[in-house]
Amino acid sequence: MRGSLRFGAGRKLALLLSIAASFFGCNPADLARRLHVPARPRSVPESATLDRTRMIWTDVSAEGEVKVFFYGGELASRGQLIDGKAEGEWESFLRNGRVAARGRYRNGLRDGVWQYLDDQGRLYLTVEYRSAPRRLFGMLATTEYGNENGPYRRYFPDGKVEEEGQYWSGYYHGPVRRFHRNGRPAITGAYAKDQPTGEWRFYFPDGRLERVEHYQNGKLEGALQNYFPDGRLYHETTYRHGVEIGPKRIQAY
Repeated sequence: MRGSLRFGAGRKLALLLSIAASFFGCNPADLARRLHVPARPRSVPESATLDRTRMIWTDVSAEGEVKVFFYGGELASRGQLIDGKAEGEWESFLRNGRVAARGRYRNGLRDGVWQYLDDQGRLYLTVEYRSAPRRLFGMLATTEYGNENGPYRRYFPDGKVEEEGQYWSGYYHGPVRRFHRNGRPAITGAYAKDQPTGEWRFYFPDGRLERVEHYQNGKLEGALQNYFPDGRLYHETTYRHGVEIGPKRIQAY
């Protein structure tokens, strides 16, 4: 009778995986895979270590040269560490091998102008970084964000500018302009620490005024007007602290 209550090693493992899988909300096969170190891809050096939380391989040479690989062995990023901090030129990559971002680090922080590219290798964003001032994110400890300081530009796939503005201490801060694909202005306005402020103007693709808004402390404040494509005012109202108080006036076309 006692023998009938005993489990073999395989049955014990299966039972434990089943219980753990139920607790963590995944199936036993997935959990078994996650609890074991996977086979090292041939492209990953034997000296690399696996971060199972992020599922990446990292290899650091004695000289501080760093290569990070995706789980499947594709190169994810490369650069240099000095005293444990990123320094000098760095590049990150997409799984298809194309460059995703490139720029410089100084003392562990992005420094100067960084370029970001899409999966076709086209430039879609440039951002300028400086070490200070630097925005902190409370409990989120990161050196990757928060020191964006200076101009940024976002691009359409054909290389024309889609939007340009300013960062300060990781915030959108200062004038911003967005463009239609034909190069004419689409939106003009300004931010104060990520919050829209002052007058914002919106334009039709032919350059004619479409809408005017006013902001204070990130909320609509004062007059708001909408215009027909021929330039005539068709709607007007008033806001206070983000709430419409009117009176609302609408003009038939």
